[in-house]
Amino acid sequence: MTSDEPFRNWMSTAPVRPIQIPMAIGAMKTGVDRGAAVLDETLRARLVDRNRTDISNRLLESNEIPVAPLETPDTRRYPGSALELEGVAEASDQLASAVSTAISNGELALTIGGDHAVSIGSIAGAAEQCEQLAVIWIDAHADMNWPEVSPSGRLHGMSLGASLGRGAEELTKLRDKCPKVQEHDVSLIGIRLLDPGEETWLQESQCHLMTMPDIDSVGLDAAIQHVIARLRASGADAVHLSFDLDSLDPLVLSGTGTVERGGFTYREACRILRLIRHSDLPIRSIDWVELNPDLDPTGGSNDVAADLLAIALGEDVFRAHRITDCAAR
Repeated sequence: MTSDEPFRNWMSTAPVRPIQIPMAIGAMKTGVDRGAAVLDETLRARLVDRNRTDISNRLLESNEIPVAPLETPDTRRYPGSALELEGVAEASDQLASAVSTAISNGELALTIGGDHAVSIGSIAGAAEQCEQLAVIWIDAHADMNWPEVSPSGRLHGMSLGASLGRGAEELTKLRDKCPKVQEHDVSLIGIRLLDPGEETWLQESQCHLMTMPDIDSVGLDAAIQHVIARLRASGADAVHLSFDLDSLDPLVLSGTGTVERGGFTYREACRILRLIRHSDLPIRSIDWVELNPDLDPTGGSNDVAADLLAIALGEDVFRAHRITDCAAR
């Protein structure tokens, strides 16, 4: 990693290729499959309303990955299972190809989910385009289960685990590379709920875990700067950012399927995204996942998800107001 490479971080500079993947079979919950199209539409509309042509002009035509529909939502738990494995594997392979192609074309690959099982494919595609991939995982959960220890059997709780090489071979060996990312190149931010298998693995692993209590102890800026410095020193030549909307406190965003109290406020999420966006990490791909419009009929969650994504892509929502206020004084 060289410090003089221009535009290392593609978040606010590169053309953006949105890739919609309406996956609900990883979570077994309907509504999250509508999140991809709703978020894409809401983002574009809000950028037009705010006259942010600098960002909207970078947004390319969206691709859509077909996913087997969720025929029957099921809230029961299936310990030791990998539900809808075939459908997730097929969609993941197609997504990996789309992400890999976008990056090879110099485009920021923006995967819009859908549930967090989509990251199995997006990380696989990102790994094809580099020698050493690093992952920033912003989530309430680690998603590091594997079938033998999973309390629920849902694959959106195994996505990072599969990328690290644990789980069904249909996922771990996707695109003939296993693992897609090494433990020491993974930083998890905002975690506040771990299943027993995940907790044991993390105690033994080289993954960098930054829980909410950790962030409270050292301060938000120090925590994120530590992650940035750690990955900068790792030797990784590409970084994948995976942002799960359940990292936010449910008082900020209720339209997601696995809410956990004590998450990030809107301002904290803005700050995290700005710090990562302004860093010199070689970010080439992003996930934006787990928006479920059906769980927030007000539409407020859609707006929050779109606003934060706009910030990740380069917007400062307070800039115009600040300039106007200063000029009026």
